[in-house]
Amino acid sequence: MTLKSLSSDFTPERCQYRTATGRQCLSPVVDPGSPFCPRHAFAQPSESDDFLAPLTQRACRFQNAAGVNYSLGALYTLLAQGRISPRRATALAYISSLLLRTLPAIDSDLYPHAGKPGFSPNGEPTTQDEIDTATDTTDNTSQSEDTTKSQTPN
Repeated sequence: MTLKSLSSDFTPERCQYRTATGRQCLSPVVDPGSPFCPRHAFAQPSESDDFLAPLTQRACRFQNAAGVNYSLGALYTLLAQGRISPRRATALAYISSLLLRTLPAIDSDLYPHAGKPGFSPNGEPTTQDEIDTATDTTDNTSQSEDTTKSQTPN
């Protein structure tokens, strides 16, 4: 079985929905801003929908397997309801699998606090004095760079 060429029977006044065999829907387009008839416009998942809340509500910042599992369950529900496109769901599921693969590395991390506020790059707690000193040094460095830039001729 071969699919018809998409342009052979294309009619712009009709709904742009295509069946699995490539046939165009026979219903007319009612809303000029939409390429679909009312039935197919309602059925098409919107890529602009915000799914942040349902996907991250119980995800525990994706720091444990249970959190990723809750997010995948919400993703499954959204896909089953037709509220999210299969392509978008596939991308999010792939990212979830990558997150799950990093969980053992997080558990065996030698410096679990490194890079977090209040900790040095090697994971040791810093005092407020050290933070203030680092801020002052950064400010002085940026000021000296600014003065050297302004003194150079253009």
